Amino acid sequence: MAHLPAEGAVNGDVELLSAAARGDRAAFERFVERHEFAVWRVIKTLEVDVARAEDALQETFLAAWRSAAGFRGDESARAWLLSIARHAVYRQHRKRSGEPAEMGSLVELGRAAGLGAEPTTDPMNTFEQRDEILRAFESLSAADREAIVLRDVAELSAEEAARIAGTSVPAHKSRLHRARLKFAAFVRGVDHVA
Repeated sequence: MAHLPAEGAVNGDVELLSAAARGDRAAFERFVERHEFAVWRVIKTLEVDVARAEDALQETFLAAWRSAAGFRGDESARAWLLSIARHAVYRQHRKRSGEPAEMGSLVELGRAAGLGAEPTTDPMNTFEQRDEILRAFESLSAADREAIVLRDVAELSAEEAARIAGTSVPAHKSRLHRARLKFAAFVRGVDHVA
């Protein structure tokens, strides 16, 4: 059996994937254990249907097993896995009809989100608001949800998130800003801009 690096080793993922590429299932299982929760959290956020999310999770790690030899460590293993997961979700995901139309200008979005308004009770801190928060998130387009998930949930850098989303960094930052404003507007009860 190949020597496995310590949990905190800088190149641990590269070494685990290298061992997996040579057929070491124990190394791959350790790699899966290390990243499964983060990948599941992102997949579940992008795909609300549990069965499809579970399929995407299995497809993600199967694809990672098959392409372990191709991982060079130029990016984080998490970013690499999330890119695979994103593709798995979108392969299964049919375009939903009735996605909300794009809101207007940034000024309109900012007003709807409450920028410049008197502060109110933070709905994120109120347990009773949980369902409203989930509805607000689900009201976003798939691209907007993805932008928020990659940066705010997966905590990827702007560069990693943009690469996974297939956009430039400025385009990703713009998408993220608009998505956050739309989310805040919905939470405030403004679901459209006049």
